[in-house]
Amino acid sequence: MIGGPTFDRFVRSVRERLFVPQADDRRRIGLEIELLPMLADSARPCPLERGDDARSTLGFLRPYGIAAGWREHRSAKGAPYFGLPNGWTLTFEPGGQIELCTTPSASVSALAREASDALTRLRGAAGDAGIDLLSVGIDPVNDISSVPLQLESPRYVAMTRYFERIGPSGVRMMRQTAATQVSVDAGREPEDRWRFLSDLTPYLTALFANSTRYAGEESGFQSFRAHCWRSLDASRTGVPHPELTACEGYARFALDAFDMTRTDERGEYRSFADWVLAGHGDAAEWENHLTTLFPEVRPRGHLEVRSLDALPPEEIIAPAVLIAGLTYDARAAAEARHVVPMIRADMLNRAARCGLYDSEIASVATELVRIALRGAAALGENFVTAADVERAGELTLTRLRATPTSVAASS
Repeated sequence: MIGGPTFDRFVRSVRERLFVPQADDRRRIGLEIELLPMLADSARPCPLERGDDARSTLGFLRPYGIAAGWREHRSAKGAPYFGLPNGWTLTFEPGGQIELCTTPSASVSALAREASDALTRLRGAAGDAGIDLLSVGIDPVNDISSVPLQLESPRYVAMTRYFERIGPSGVRMMRQTAATQVSVDAGREPEDRWRFLSDLTPYLTALFANSTRYAGEESGFQSFRAHCWRSLDASRTGVPHPELTACEGYARFALDAFDMTRTDERGEYRSFADWVLAGHGDAAEWENHLTTLFPEVRPRGHLEVRSLDALPPEEIIAPAVLIAGLTYDARAAAEARHVVPMIRADMLNRAARCGLYDSEIASVATELVRIALRGAAALGENFVTAADVERAGELTLTRLRATPTSVAASS
């Protein structure tokens, strides 16, 4: 294990790169919304690009994008993506999943409305082309054997090779899952905010679980997507070291994670710390390694909450309002800290399997929703309208009331 001045150097790097305090009190929100393209007549995964078949994702997106003023580009890794006139991007995941990435907005209501409208139009155009864009956490019909890797960059090939040594969950995550990610500003005390959001993640997973079926069968999980994340590689997922300060915990987490980009002379993967002790692990390698970590809340200068299954466009307002209310209203954040215990190792697994049918999770989630709605209302109409606070309440309380344990917890 790395310690002493060497460890301190990595802690400083994490603090300077990932947990930078804001100089002001900006409160913005961003969204990354993923969709699963499926062929409507067969429910098979839609190919990203296929020259002899108009029914491919790019086959319908290119004419749609031209009409909407989009511009097609290629990333540094050769993957196609589109730039939208409003500054948003539409990118692709390794299995061909679509991801709509917004720019940060100072209005939850305006952002959610614009995103919902954009997704509704996109789904309509896809439907006209014989393609369904599913808003669920994981492909409910097909097994991983039906979903090839559709972006074959060196990074994704290396990730596939690494995950396949562990089990099926890693490649399922890469090629079959879809999420709704909510990003917030880091604030003046980013370490404290990151820890707080990390403690919230089991309840957010349970509240917005939307992936019970997989490969045509009930999976036994409320969020099979979350289960895949839990089981793909314990060294690079979850909530890092709750017992340590944020920067120390994240540095330890990153150092202990296996470096998926290389193997030793025996063909074995080693932790990044092992490579450092062997005289490797320069700044560029460290920077790249940090991008291969997938905690529930990822610090990237801003804070990216990654615990939510993909949701239908009309429901995106709910997690956006709740997370904003808990993050940006000081009174709500203080109240929530008294309600939410420090995360325990079993909580994420329980949230994935049981969701709101777990009485402890449901009880805390119910109280968090009440606090979050009050906090969101206090942020003012310019940030989130009263109508959207009410709508978010309706959506989340409907989910809570649908499970017997949460009814008991809220009575």
